Amino acid sequence: MVVKVDALADITAVAARVRQALASAPPDELPDHWTAFPRGTCADTSLVLCAFLADAGFVGFELICGERGSQETGTYSSHAWLQRGQLVVDITADQFADGPGPVVVEASEWHRGFYVASKDVGDFREYPVEQVAKLHNLYRRLKARLVANMRGENFSG
Repeated sequence: MVVKVDALADITAVAARVRQALASAPPDELPDHWTAFPRGTCADTSLVLCAFLADAGFVGFELICGERGSQETGTYSSHAWLQRGQLVVDITADQFADGPGPVVVEASEWHRGFYVASKDVGDFREYPVEQVAKLHNLYRRLKARLVANMRGENFSG
């Protein structure tokens, strides 16, 4: 699947805004288990990001859960990101020392280094509400922050 350059710029802009909103959110606005964003938040972050991408008209992304390394050798790690065709969208790859950066929107060689353990629906709003209630709350808070930012209001909380 080929994505037009202007669409890539728009996807990148959405991803960067969501990343900034998450990085600057007060801790009391984040789910309880998010103690060191972006570390350990990749699946939830991807699910929320996918909702914002869908809101902007970019649909069809899947949540990819990947694994690499070995538990026996102490090199095991897991990661989650969004993908549509070869296009990877990831705003938590910088939790890894060898990660490509905080906002990835490209066909990523680094992500190909993971074995795909599972693929699932990318937008959390397609899951049963009781499974993702905290993500609904996070999404509403982030959406309010992003709208406030676009109006020029205080974005940092």
